[in-house]
Amino acid sequence: MRSQLARTFNSAILTHLHPRSEITMSLHILSQDGGVLAACINACTLALIDAGVPMSDYVVAMSAGCFTKEPLLDVNGIEENELPMLTVATLGATEKVTLIQMESKVHVDVMESMLAVAVDGCAKMREMLDTVVRSHGNEVARSGAL
Repeated sequence: MRSQLARTFNSAILTHLHPRSEITMSLHILSQDGGVLAACINACTLALIDAGVPMSDYVVAMSAGCFTKEPLLDVNGIEENELPMLTVATLGATEKVTLIQMESKVHVDVMESMLAVAVDGCAKMREMLDTVVRSHGNEVARSGAL
């Protein structure tokens, strides 16, 4: 998972602005009920934003599964173990996929529908993260605790 996270964020973090710096992330998973990689990516995005690390845009992730050819968004642990699933990360408001992980075999048509649902979910997640980040930034600016 470490290498997946590093490769996922390489395209978003503007490392050229701080050439001699190193970014170290430490993730602690307290509970696991599916979507762990997606949750870690979303948590890293928020942590990097909070730390002031320059990024080109948000990196957001979402998991998707498939039950009888119907795609499911944000699968839980039971669904993850029983159904084919994938995790997708996208960069910002674009549909540029920075990570896709799938460990199951499915027909290409099913995979395309799962991918489409996951990318749409990433777009919604980006909107939610952006709303929360802007709201928190406004609160900090109002309180003068910069």
